[in-house]
Amino acid sequence: MAVTVRECYLFLLDNLNHNFLPTELPLDETVDGALRFLEKNIERCMKNAAARPAVFKESSETRLQFLNYRNRSIPFLDFAREIALKRYDFKNRYEIFTSSDLFICVITIKEEEFICGLELTCKEEMVHHVSQNDGGIQNNLLVHQSVIPKASLKNACFFMIDMDKLNLTILEGMTSTIDDDTFLYADKILECQTKISIKEAIKTAREVAEEIVEDHQLDKLHMIPAFERVIKETINEGEDLDMKEIAEEVFFEAPEARTAYVEEMKSLGIDKPVVNQNYVKMPLRKSQKLVTDTGIEITIPLDYYNNKEFVEVQSGPDGRLSIQIKNIGNIENR
Repeated sequence: MAVTVRECYLFLLDNLNHNFLPTELPLDETVDGALRFLEKNIERCMKNAAARPAVFKESSETRLQFLNYRNRSIPFLDFAREIALKRYDFKNRYEIFTSSDLFICVITIKEEEFICGLELTCKEEMVHHVSQNDGGIQNNLLVHQSVIPKASLKNACFFMIDMDKLNLTILEGMTSTIDDDTFLYADKILECQTKISIKEAIKTAREVAEEIVEDHQLDKLHMIPAFERVIKETINEGEDLDMKEIAEEVFFEAPEARTAYVEEMKSLGIDKPVVNQNYVKMPLRKSQKLVTDTGIEITIPLDYYNNKEFVEVQSGPDGRLSIQIKNIGNIENR
């Protein structure tokens, strides 16, 4: 799902020094690698399992401004500047005293058009500086602010608006103060109603699965890895997470556990399929790690872990467990 940046404006939100630096001209496309840097990070944010689908509230001021832009009543720069100014003001209000770079772009994905914002927090770094004068060469250290996002984009904030459908995708951490816990982009700036993210759904689904497995005295060493495999395979096929279908596949030999699982998920508000809006991909586990209460750790490839001809966990009369690793041709020290 390749992203192409068509137009982009960069706003400098220096709340550390109480300075908002707007722009009048778009990002220079001739700077080598600049747009590709943005496109790669936008793609990664889109695919992040923590990103939440959302829709505008009818009362949203940003929704009205967006429609004005879409109808060509205002230029894109006016729309972008208003969002940047709101973000700067809310950072001050919530005492987020950092410098950040906010890129607001028009992008295309498979000929469909989107508006997106990517905010990266600037980090203070030391760089070396070499100067030469009549007295000779002098090497110094200088402090400067630079955008150096981590590979995980942990500190990034991101939103994307579908130009046609008005659906949104939002990725951000919660902002907490003594008086308020809020998602600034979703709740204050864009004014959206968000849905559960893939990451949140998986976390909740696993916690419930572990409870059900324990309550119904099922084999947790087999059921939980099987549950995780079904979840991730469903996601990687681009499908929405239907907890009822997943329960039917995982708990097919335990109908009471299956019913209990579906009911518990409903009680937690997950009674409809969780939307995989941007076709998130998740790495499939290739091995299963077991840790015993005696401190022994064993890592087993999943192909063998699920085959009792090679690995089998048995319960003894005293309730203690034993692990049999069978059909081994050779053992080496590593």
